[in-house]
Amino acid sequence: MKALVINYGVGNLYSISSALKRVGFEVTIDNKPRKDYDLIVFPGVGAFSAVAEFILQYKDLFNDLRKSGTSFLGVCLGMQIMFEKGTEGKESNGLGWFKGIVDKINANVKLPHIGWDLVFEVKDSCELTHGLDKKYVYYVHSYVAYPTSKDYVYMKSQYGIEYPALVCDKNVVGTQFHPEKSSSTGKIFLENLKGWIKR
Repeated sequence: MKALVINYGVGNLYSISSALKRVGFEVTIDNKPRKDYDLIVFPGVGAFSAVAEFILQYKDLFNDLRKSGTSFLGVCLGMQIMFEKGTEGKESNGLGWFKGIVDKINANVKLPHIGWDLVFEVKDSCELTHGLDKKYVYYVHSYVAYPTSKDYVYMKSQYGIEYPALVCDKNVVGTQFHPEKSSSTGKIFLENLKGWIKR
């Protein structure tokens, strides 16, 4: 199974690439989207406005790949960029695959939120969430998605407020947590991801 990790030009992509390889993906890193991959990954590095500027250069191609059946995984910022708009840096449009806005955690808590927290299923289990309910995952973020619909929110976490931890719609999934840094729980998710892509 082939995965393409999109390189925005910032951050270390070694962790997510290594985690995908450990569960059996053949991984390529490139700064441009390409066809003939089972999975395209938006990693969790950078600021929303800068990454949006990069991603939107290829919006039509990403949309075409999505419509053709290619699966997508967004991690942390990579999930956030799938929403309509974000306020980090300067207010910028995202891909609009999920309805809602990405904004700072609106609570009296220390930011960024760094560390381990529980995830909870919020609706009937889907293949991606098997074995994850009430497990600890790793976070590094100050911003969260505020969705306008809960239809695609399958897991949540809490840090001052409740926020989406895992969103999914058809062949697109996003995690606010970092599966590549979430030890055995992250591996369970990535194994689930493989089965979900094969479905």
